[in-house]
Amino acid sequence: MSTDSTQPHTPSHDVVDAVRPQPCAANQWKRAALMARMAPAFRETVSDDSEDEVDTKKQIKYGSGFQAAKAIIHEYCDYTTIHGIRYLGEKKRPFLERLFWICVLLLSVFTCVKLTLNIWDKWNNNPVIVSFAEKSTPVWEIPFPAVTVCPETKTRRSIFNFTDSYHQVRDFRNNVSGILDLTDNQKGIYGAVAQVCEPHLHDVALGEKIRKGMEIIDGLTSVSPTFDDTYLNCKWRNTGVKCNEIFHKFVTEDGVCYSFNSLSPAEIFKPEGIIPDFIFREENRLSMDWNVEDGYSASADTSPYPNRVLGPGARAGLYLFMGGMEIDFDDMCRGPVQGFKILLHTPGDVAQVSKQYFRIPFDQEVLISIRPKIITTSDGLKHYEPNRRQCYFQKERDLRYFNIYSQSNCELECLANFTLSKCGCVKFNMPRNVNMPVCGAASLKCYNEAEDELLLREFNQGLVNSGENARGETECNCLPSCTSIAYEAEISQADFDYKTVINTDTPEGKAEQAKHEGMKMSRVSIFFKEAQFLTSRRSELYGTTDFLANCGGLLGLFMGVSMLSIVELIYFCTVRLISNLRMRRKTRKELLQAVNKDA
Repeated sequence: MSTDSTQPHTPSHDVVDAVRPQPCAANQWKRAALMARMAPAFRETVSDDSEDEVDTKKQIKYGSGFQAAKAIIHEYCDYTTIHGIRYLGEKKRPFLERLFWICVLLLSVFTCVKLTLNIWDKWNNNPVIVSFAEKSTPVWEIPFPAVTVCPETKTRRSIFNFTDSYHQVRDFRNNVSGILDLTDNQKGIYGAVAQVCEPHLHDVALGEKIRKGMEIIDGLTSVSPTFDDTYLNCKWRNTGVKCNEIFHKFVTEDGVCYSFNSLSPAEIFKPEGIIPDFIFREENRLSMDWNVEDGYSASADTSPYPNRVLGPGARAGLYLFMGGMEIDFDDMCRGPVQGFKILLHTPGDVAQVSKQYFRIPFDQEVLISIRPKIITTSDGLKHYEPNRRQCYFQKERDLRYFNIYSQSNCELECLANFTLSKCGCVKFNMPRNVNMPVCGAASLKCYNEAEDELLLREFNQGLVNSGENARGETECNCLPSCTSIAYEAEISQADFDYKTVINTDTPEGKAEQAKHEGMKMSRVSIFFKEAQFLTSRRSELYGTTDFLANCGGLLGLFMGVSMLSIVELIYFCTVRLISNLRMRRKTRKELLQAVNKDA
């Protein structure tokens, strides 16, 4: 049997060469086309296209892999809409001309990238701008501020003389002869009063490290000036009202104070933070018609809760007539300044009197004209991260003890948590639950140092993490609320001599003089200065649309690139490439079949 009959038939070397890609054969596609002159694929090359286009298509279909890739690049250069690319893909162009266009393209790309990075930096780091709102806001759209009043006189000398008790404790500890120790009841009151006196008096530690919060508050209440002797007369919107009907007891770091127009503890605190130490109000009126972010509802009447005014001026605001017994003035506890501290704050905030207050001295009439400062945030910033917009919406930051988020409430809660970790207890006015211990007089130094240490830590952390236009993230991370209300005030005052206006010739005048014998008084009027004010508004400086528009403008200016140019590039890298590969595979299969048929 012959060799030809036993061996399988193999195609000739020419056929194999036509099918197998040969990188060294520059004209291989011509040989393949000649051998497949009867194949349908060869007829596709006979068209009205230019010679260069025909060569490009032939290289893609019949050339080697390198030749096909090079031809696809040439094809993209011929059809792309990006400026300058087509000059690089043109065949038979001089080298210097190609070099010129390469330099121009590189310069354009560099400039475009640099300017785009600048826009990215502004969009990423400075996305927010604070500007004035389009229209002014009338004063009746916002609540009248919560007014918290704290007397500087902490004790009535007839009940407890703090100065004598302080010297008695020091003398007893120094073994001065004839000096007796304080009784247990006096020690309890002294330990309570010492917590609201000046820090320089804390050198004499008396009492326990841990006490019940209610014991401290009851001790302060029992020796403080009575409400009726302090709040003599009140008017709201030019209508006389009983002071005890509009002022309610609140506990602050300054002791027992009274607030007007503040929300009830049931609204300020969460259930965990509502403890008997903070509940002093019998009525529990809820603010159904107002919240911080949305303001008053459309259904709110002229006397909602919290209260609001209908216009500017002293007649539309709050009037207070207050007094204090001169015999009770104690320069040892609070220093040589007597009178009252007044704090104006948002109704949902817990008053922190020691941080921001106005001083109301005795024998003075003080006029406080309010200029509200409101910052709102546009809905376009809601999808930004809080650290980028530098504020929190109400539902974004959940506090443990407070229902309402504000920077002030957040800082107070953070201070309470830090004090608990450092001292094992919290100050009597700090938010807490029933299981958290309250610091006694022996822990005064500890919680004062804890507050100073927290401020230093917040400063260092903020300094390290701060950006160009962003506040650094800290342990507390108490960013402002996205909708915040601040009440800035202008104060004017004049001498007020109450005794000169009393007619002592009448029985009523004599009774009035006798009633207020030995008392010093002050008169305060709090009101809005103007009927309208300008609101500030956080909004997008560079939104997504602005960013894309700016980037598109730069790409179009320097390179002529549009969205379709990007789609075109993706098309050539995916759809067209896959189509060319499928056509190439199909063509090679037809070539092989045609060669086998001819053989």
